[in-house]
Amino acid sequence: MADYLLRMADLTIAVHSIHDRLAQQGKAYLLPSNGFDRDSAISDLSVYITQADIERERSLSETGNWDDSYLETLAILRKIAETIPTFRRLVFHGATISYANHAYIFTAPSGTGKTTHIRLWKRLFGDEVSVINGDKPILKIDSPRIVAYGTPWAGKERWETNMQAPVAGICIVTRACEKDTYHDDMKHSIDSTRFTDEHGIANSCTRIKPDEALPLILRQTYMPTDPKSAIATLDLLDSLLRDIPIYRLRCTISKAAVRASSSAMVHGAHQFISSINFH
Repeated sequence: MADYLLRMADLTIAVHSIHDRLAQQGKAYLLPSNGFDRDSAISDLSVYITQADIERERSLSETGNWDDSYLETLAILRKIAETIPTFRRLVFHGATISYANHAYIFTAPSGTGKTTHIRLWKRLFGDEVSVINGDKPILKIDSPRIVAYGTPWAGKERWETNMQAPVAGICIVTRACEKDTYHDDMKHSIDSTRFTDEHGIANSCTRIKPDEALPLILRQTYMPTDPKSAIATLDLLDSLLRDIPIYRLRCTISKAAVRASSSAMVHGAHQFISSINFH
């Protein structure tokens, strides 16, 4: 058994677990613990894990072959994600970087290439880019200010930093069509930024409207089963879509992709930031 105290997303979380895997992978988020009961008394929320919670994660996994310690980390995340919307926070699926003191989130279904894309950002911009979280950041919605926080749940690459930054844009990553070099939406959108890669394939980044972004963003947001938290999550998403620019990136694995996304998002961020006090 393991009792530990986490501090992340400006919340203090008491955890009682069977294994200590999360405590090991999340050392940067640990506070001194005085045992679960005492920790719970001073925490914003408490997470108590049983073997039944682990077995539930196994039943939800695609293969069921994961070991208990790994499944327990998912169970802890699930319990946190179920609760934090009432604290105006949510768990989001996206690779999140910090650039020029602001956060940019790249989201897509697993395997689409968001991790590859932020790797290209790192290659192009070097130390100017820090990875806040490679997979599951927590977003705090304090309209109009939205802040991205690192968490210990960072995907197989384990890219995460215990840091925070105000979000200046969210980008939905899709793959460019190899047969087309000029997409219809690019022809008609003045907000589209495009660069051609070495194979002549157009990489475009286009700002999209909230109603178009909603179903795409909803798929990448943890939706609680608890009715109160689910309603709170929908309210938070409404604020997010109203306050944060959303983009669609059609890209290849290329510098052109980074040029398209950075040109569109950072330029858009300058306009966005000028209207909001981030301090």
